[in-house]
Amino acid sequence: MASDEQLPHKLMALIALIQGFCLLYLHQSIELEYWPSNSPQWLFAFYSMALVLPIMLLLSLKPGNTIAIVKYTFSFAFVCSLLGYYVGSQATPLEHVRYGGLLFAYALTIGLATFKALIYIQQIAAGERMSYAGLFVWSWRNFLTLSLSLIFAGCFLLILLLWAGLFSAINIDFFRELFKSPWFYYPAIALANGFGIIIFRRLTHIIDTITRLQQALMKFLLILLVLVSILFLCALPFTGLDPLWKSGGSMLILWMQAIMLFFVNAVYQDDPQQRPYTLWLHRFVYIGVALLPIYSAISFYGLSLRVDQYGWSLARCWAFLIWFLLALFPLGYWWGIAKKRDSWAAQLSRVNVVVGLVVLGMMMLINSPLLDFRKIVVNDQLERLKNNQIDLNDFDLYYFRRNLARPGYEGIQYIKEQYASTHPEIVVRINELYVDRKSEQPSSTQEEFIAALTILAEGVPSELLSTIYDNEVSNIYQLQNTKKYYLQSFDLNNDSQIDYIFASQRYNSIYLILYYFEGDQWKNINLRAIGGLNEESTESVIKALKAGELTITRPKWNHLNIEGKEFQVREESW
Repeated sequence: MASDEQLPHKLMALIALIQGFCLLYLHQSIELEYWPSNSPQWLFAFYSMALVLPIMLLLSLKPGNTIAIVKYTFSFAFVCSLLGYYVGSQATPLEHVRYGGLLFAYALTIGLATFKALIYIQQIAAGERMSYAGLFVWSWRNFLTLSLSLIFAGCFLLILLLWAGLFSAINIDFFRELFKSPWFYYPAIALANGFGIIIFRRLTHIIDTITRLQQALMKFLLILLVLVSILFLCALPFTGLDPLWKSGGSMLILWMQAIMLFFVNAVYQDDPQQRPYTLWLHRFVYIGVALLPIYSAISFYGLSLRVDQYGWSLARCWAFLIWFLLALFPLGYWWGIAKKRDSWAAQLSRVNVVVGLVVLGMMMLINSPLLDFRKIVVNDQLERLKNNQIDLNDFDLYYFRRNLARPGYEGIQYIKEQYASTHPEIVVRINELYVDRKSEQPSSTQEEFIAALTILAEGVPSELLSTIYDNEVSNIYQLQNTKKYYLQSFDLNNDSQIDYIFASQRYNSIYLILYYFEGDQWKNINLRAIGGLNEESTESVIKALKAGELTITRPKWNHLNIEGKEFQVREESW
């Protein structure tokens, strides 16, 4: 009969194997395009369960805590699946939504939430008093165990690839085909990862030694980091904040805070009565910690300025969330320093336990409809558009298309419906964003394109409009980036036949094409601005074009003809 120590190891191997087959099924559904690959909400939910639950069980299951671990981990994994279902629903309609950024953010936040939840579950299941020292030990054990087991699984895969390569070199291709098959490598790598976790969980004394080693190294680096942070604050009154904003100062300050807090928590994670430094160095450190709220205030000011100027974006939402979480730690520490002075480390444990739960909660909330950053950004930008804080022609449709998943898609469709009659050119740009690249059909009809064209001349031939339409819809870049289209008539060569100037306004530039009738068809030539155009001159050109203020200027040098060959003077500097 298997002993109590052996039973969990067999169970863990079974869990790893089941995980491998689950991941295999999901991979094959994507590869062969069957359910749930065509339903991203279910795909996200199943991947959440297949990744979160087995990893939590493998890292925490042991004799004596099985019931508690299973109860808490299944509950947490179920919640993650619900969140995965919601996030996956934001990747629909699948043919119109790009969800790479959505998937990355979800994986990152759920991974962090799983890491945080696991250490709390392990401490509860072990019957230990909730303390930061215990959470610190569990966190490093889990992190190093999983990291080393993944390295072990990677080495296992490399050995298999070497095996396949050696036999392939002597014309035995069986192993190469075998190891390339998903039905083999998913269960095999999952098992290797499971065995790696089993191995490294039995070496906790080595992992704890590594943890103490990094703590000793950070003990010296923390002093240097505190010195840098204090000197930086002392320099700010002399330099002002403007140079800081020009160099991405808010993000730099958040990084500095994060590193500082990480080092402080790595050094002061044992018994609060034991000080890792002499008294004067201990005070030097907590002076640096007490000054951290000043950094929070500076970064809040900088981030607020950007939001006031440009509104919310995903990057600013994330920056404010990080700012909020990083501000909670030093505020709690400051309260302990103000109350207990040299014994402030006792407050550190309580703050970390509570704020750790806040971090866990926030990682879950941002993957729920309660705090969906994409919806916040869409609503804010549409409100700014409605209040004329953003010009419709300058509205970043591509950002909505690329980064905001389903809310972005719905926001763009709202713009299309609201502004189609007053700004028909926006319809052409939106149609191009969602065109099927595999289809040979143009993104916009000729009627939609002509509606977007500001015709400044009378009696424009329908054949010319068809020619312009055919030329423009063949260029994806032009349709996506053109704000306005203009068509003006003008006899450019004084041959008593009307020519047409077609103008495309793109951001801070304008492109002109001359259309002229020759033979039995309309032909075109690009017009290049001599000396180029800047933003101011572009506006002047558009204004004059709309007013019909066009004149002919004779070239300084005529063309030279020698035996039927024409030569043109090109005044360029060499």
